[in-house]
Parts: sequence; C-alpha cells; structure tokens
Amino acid sequence: MAPLYAQNLLPRDHPIYTQAFQPRGQKESTENATLAVSGLIIALAVVATGLRFYTRIFTRSGLKADDWTIFAAVLFTLATAVVTLIANSINPNGLWVSENTDTSYVYTDHDVKYLKLAFVTSILYFSIAGATKFGILLMYNRIFNVSDAFRFQLYLAFSLVVGWWIGCTVAAFTNCIPLKWSWMNSFADQRYCFDYNLFWMASGACEVALDVLILAMPVSVVVRMQQMSWTRRMQVLGIFGLGAFTIVTGIVKVVLGYKQNSRVPSYSNTEVWTTIHAGMSIRITFHDEAFKRVVNTKRHQRQYEFLGKETLPHFER
Repeated sequence: MAPLYAQNLLPRDHPIYTQAFQPRGQKESTENATLAVSGLIIALAVVATGLRFYTRIFTRSGLKADDWTIFAAVLFTLATAVVTLIANSINPNGLWVSENTDTSYVYTDHDVKYLKLAFVTSILYFSIAGATKFGILLMYNRIFNVSDAFRFQLYLAFSLVVGWWIGCTVAAFTNCIPLKWSWMNSFADQRYCFDYNLFWMASGACEVALDVLILAMPVSVVVRMQQMSWTRRMQVLGIFGLGAFTIVTGIVKVVLGYKQNSRVPSYSNTEVWTTIHAGMSIRITFHDEAFKRVVNTKRHQRQYEFLGKETLPHFER
C-alpha cells in the first residue's frame, strides 16, 4: 500500500513522518537516555526505601505508618514503570500518538492499547505523589510533633494532600466521558473531554505549592531549638534543604509539560522530569534517621520541655 501522503491523506511533512519515523539511531539514543535516567531514579528510590526498612528492623525500632506509606509509593512507582515498559513494547511510537492532535489520524489497535496503558499510568502518578507526601507528613508527626501549633499545621497539610490526591485522581479518571474517549483519541475532543493540558499544569502548580508547604514545616521547630548550636541547626536544615531540588523538578515538570495551543500536555518533554520528581520525593524520606542522629541528644530535652514535652518519645520510637 502507498504511504498516506501518496494517497493525499496526510502531507509529506506531517509529524508522523518527521517525528515518529526519525532516524533509528537518533530515536534509540533518545529512548535509551530516557530509560537510563528513569531507571536510575527509580533504583535510588527503591534502594533508599530498602535501607530505611533495614535500619528500622536492624535497630529494632519497628516499622511505623510512614514506612508502610512510603513502601506503597514505591510499589506504585514500580507498577508505573512496568506498565510503561509494556506500553512501549506494544507501540514504540506510542509517545507520539499520545500527543497527536490530528483529528484525521486513524488509530491502530496498537495505538489504542498504548493509550489505555498510558491512561493507567496517569492515574498511578497521583497515587505515587499522594502516598509520598502523606508518608512525609506521617514522618513529621512521629519526629516533630512537639506543639499544638505544629499539630494544627500537620492536620491542615494532611487535609490539603488528601484533597489534592483524591481530586486529581477523580479528575484524571473522568477526563473523558464516556471513559472510552480517553483512549479512542489523544487530542482531547472537547465534546467529550476537558482540557487535560490545563489540568496537568494546574495540578502540577498545586503540587509545587504543597511541596513548599510540607518542606517548610520543620523549619519553625528547628529554629525554636535555642540550645542547639547554629552549626548543628544548619545541618538539620540542610537535610531538609535537599527537598528544594524536588520543588525545582516539580516546577520544571509543569513548565515543560505545558504545550501551547494544545489540549494535551507534552509528555515527551515532561516524562523524565516527572520520574525524577517522584523518585527524589521518595528519596527524601530516608533522611529521618539522619535528622534523629543530629538532634536526639539529652541536652535538648529541656528545650522540648519548654515546647510542652516532658520527654522525647518521638525521637526514641
């Protein structure tokens, strides 16, 4: 059969020829780089979580709610990676298909299968991010819960995270009504689908705001430890300062993901940054043990009595 442009169905310079069928070497190089970066970040998250569990068991401190929540986030991450690999094996050109805006393009069976699996990964992402943020807050509750004011901040943050998690998951799941239009096309037909490009940008911006709030919460507690030397105080703040990188990746993900004059985001631009953002968020939780090694000394007990705690149960369990 003659190519589509020879049948006057598509122009010769259509993206399906200029992007989907680019030189094999260039295409494989890009795909390999993406897989390498994503694989490395996921591996770091898995190793960090494994070390976290090993430390808990080896020191006989016991596994807490935040440990299991982060473990769930890692499982969601691995599930997303497996689904993505299966989708790419089914249709190597699937990423282009997911960004296609040509209403005359006829989707093949492989295209539809890819889009179904991509739909699953879009749902899983919010579970990864939501579980990770929830786990960090549970860790804060275990370590920093030293005053009524901080507990109020925790409850507020918990509410915002749960609201964002549920709201974004439901919105992503109901992107198109009927649901089948989520994989029958990828140009977000406005008759059945809302503008997913704007949704991805808005949900990402809200996520960045949540990250800033969560990572700033322990700062007030550390600053109030007046008996702690500035050197040690900066060490503590430096541990959580690593989370600033997560905020940066979240901003990059939002900026690169937004695609002007389109109803779908640029998945090719944001794929790696989304993986880095999720993986580094999980990696941050490993620093709870490092923080306790810095501040878990008896000479800070008087300061905690001033804050309303007679002992340091949160640091000892």
